[in-house]
Amino acid sequence: MKAIMQNDFSGIAGLAMTTMADPKVSALSVIVRNQFIPVLPYDWLTGEGALKAIRPVKLPMVIGYGFGGIVEQVGRLRNQKLVGRAVIGIQPNGAAKTIINSQVPPLLFKVPQNVTLQAATTLIGGGDAALHAVQKSWINKNDIVLVTGASGGVGTYLVQLLKLAGATVIALASSNNLAFVRTLGADYVLNYQTDLRQQLRNVPQPNKVIDTVGQQDLLTLISQQYETLAILSLSIPFFRPMKINQHFEFSNGSVGINGYQQLLAMLANHQLRAHIQAEYNFEDIKKAHFDSKNGHSQGRILLKF
Repeated sequence: MKAIMQNDFSGIAGLAMTTMADPKVSALSVIVRNQFIPVLPYDWLTGEGALKAIRPVKLPMVIGYGFGGIVEQVGRLRNQKLVGRAVIGIQPNGAAKTIINSQVPPLLFKVPQNVTLQAATTLIGGGDAALHAVQKSWINKNDIVLVTGASGGVGTYLVQLLKLAGATVIALASSNNLAFVRTLGADYVLNYQTDLRQQLRNVPQPNKVIDTVGQQDLLTLISQQYETLAILSLSIPFFRPMKINQHFEFSNGSVGINGYQQLLAMLANHQLRAHIQAEYNFEDIKKAHFDSKNGHSQGRILLKF
């Protein structure tokens, strides 16, 4: 089978295609013909060595975290009815390969028939992180929540989930994505590329911030504007708030089996919409990572196999 490797900490330059032996089927195996993986900042930040403090890894390694594909074969201890089913899952030892050997039952989820595999795949590293943030922040209808990176793979789900929870949402986006973020349901959409301090004075004061981008300068600017604030970051482990009555927390926890089932059901019931910026052939991994890193995204980029 083919796989995508990160050979060293040189970032995009260190990506390469390789050939590996097909996996051997064990009693717990679910063999999945991979069709899509989400392109996550998690991958290219790891490849640059930027996450060594929270994700120490040894290179070379197969990249990728989540996948979506079709089950081709199962081991004797797995559900035989999975064969032929569309599934999404998490592969901690690397998902960027043409064949996945999923051996941990809680990390594999059946996709409802009325949900496309592409849409379901965006939940891994996108909808799951957004749901975790909503749960971790104890969001309720009285909250006014400021969201950074509202147009991204996490932010698009986060805005939708916050609105479903009844919160008022102040969303930050680039000038090219303002109209797009409004379609997600945000109550206020601010352009972080122009005088953000003045824009913040013209909207209600948030009591919570959920950060999906991890930019110290942006968090500092936001923190300076308010006396009390609860800041939750999904992207940066350390930040010192500017005011004594502000609180900062970093979190990247799991939503568990129930969380993924809830998100898949919400896609099936049209309570949530997946947003896919682009699909790239897996051979174009370097371009996909470049666009993920340098572009102002509208949802998630997918690699297709």
